[in-house]
Amino acid sequence: MKYHIGYTIVAVITFVLHLVAGLLGDIMYWLPECLWFASIAFSVLAIYSGIVTATQSEPDKRGTAIASAVTGGIVLGALLFSGVYWLFFPLVDTYGALAIAG
Repeated sequence: MKYHIGYTIVAVITFVLHLVAGLLGDIMYWLPECLWFASIAFSVLAIYSGIVTATQSEPDKRGTAIASAVTGGIVLGALLFSGVYWLFFPLVDTYGALAIAG
């Protein structure tokens, strides 16, 4: 699994593009969700390939593999927070109360 650095770079880039695409939601409403799914896929690949490389490679390559896995985990955590915030934000009004009851 020698592509862990590439997966990490693509995961970070797609996460940043996901955040920028939120500004273009009125024009292309499907773009943030597509980038969100792509970024999740690449962050999981970065975590998996980083762990596999760290356990099966020489000690000199182990540090970058662990860094790739940690960076993929941070991106995945931020994406999950972004998804939960996007999912539950419409239920909360400006005063922080649930807007379910009329």
